[in-house]
Amino acid sequence: MRFNKLLLTLPVALSSLLLASCDNNQSKNGAGELPKVTVFKVEPLDYTLKINLPGRVVASQIAEIRPQVSGIILNREFDESSNVKAGQSLYQIDPAIYQANYDSAVASVASAKANANIAQLTLKRYAGLLNTKSISQQEYDKAAADAKQAEASVLVAQAAEHAAKVNLDYTKVYSPIDGYIGKSSVTEGALVSAGQAAPLALVQKLDPIYVDMTEAATRYNKYLQDENIIYEPAQGNNVDLFFNDGSKYALPGNIKFSDMTVNETTGTVTLRSQFSNSEGKILPGMFVKPQLTLGTIKNAVLVPQQGITSNQKGQYTAKILKSDNVVDYRQDIKVYTGIGGYWVVTSGIDIGEQVIISGLLNLTVVDREAEKPKSEQRSIMVTPIGKPEVLSQEKLDNLIKNSVK
Repeated sequence: MRFNKLLLTLPVALSSLLLASCDNNQSKNGAGELPKVTVFKVEPLDYTLKINLPGRVVASQIAEIRPQVSGIILNREFDESSNVKAGQSLYQIDPAIYQANYDSAVASVASAKANANIAQLTLKRYAGLLNTKSISQQEYDKAAADAKQAEASVLVAQAAEHAAKVNLDYTKVYSPIDGYIGKSSVTEGALVSAGQAAPLALVQKLDPIYVDMTEAATRYNKYLQDENIIYEPAQGNNVDLFFNDGSKYALPGNIKFSDMTVNETTGTVTLRSQFSNSEGKILPGMFVKPQLTLGTIKNAVLVPQQGITSNQKGQYTAKILKSDNVVDYRQDIKVYTGIGGYWVVTSGIDIGEQVIISGLLNLTVVDREAEKPKSEQRSIMVTPIGKPEVLSQEKLDNLIKNSVK
């Protein structure tokens, strides 16, 4: 009864507030005291849109050194774990049999040319005899055919000579590219075969070097086509590289290409980035952490995550403090991504607005009011305490910088 009498003595303007206080089981500071809340003021910020992707290092060029003729390795003509040049000799295969085959082919060409010369002389002589009717037309035609056959034999012999020369040249195994050559898989005296499966050595071009990155096709498509996100695309070198120990590679890289095919098994898209690697710090096969900068969202809205909740419909919601200290229940807020305890909001909250971030448990009545039709909703008032919290550009930049670790 005492409590009811007290209600009757209060001004009508505070009746709705007291009802709210009752709904919240009263605050310990007194039934008539407005709930105390802290707020976050949304400031315009430049949000650098970065994505962290898994990456694997691959050489920009790879040459597996294999013999193209069979034979015994006489010499290894390079230092293991060294840089080699394109055209540099790597191995010498025993050339003896190939030299003999080449010499035989050269002799065959000489013989074929001699036979062709005789055939031409015979044809000329038969031409004179045919004019005097000393031989038949048939005999002349046969001599002409023999001359053409002899010319063809020269071509066959020359082709065999060329093939023998190619095989002889193949006894010298050269590097087809500039790059780093590692361990040799064979030594002097080893028998190797043309086209064998196992390479003799591997030459890899390490400067520049590639990092292949993978991203889910659905997320990659979102970055490119999400109409709620408008950002200024990054220019130039827009990929930073981090090693597994968290250290950052000194030089940024750039996107070489993005694959236009989605992997059917994993549902991912491959992107390739390129880095300068003159000091050889990035090695093929390493797992690394590339960070790709897509661009910058100008005047981005960032809100502490405790200021945004989800309702039973799965919508993101927030409680906004209006200028008259009345709570505005905001529904269907669009959230793009999270960074360091903050949400990047794309719609539903504007720059300059103040989001309630603590004292929310005292405002469950706001949730109930929001479920009512607009015409039946009561205004709920609160008391903000302290200065509004803000997020500085410097702090945001540090959050983004450290997000890869």
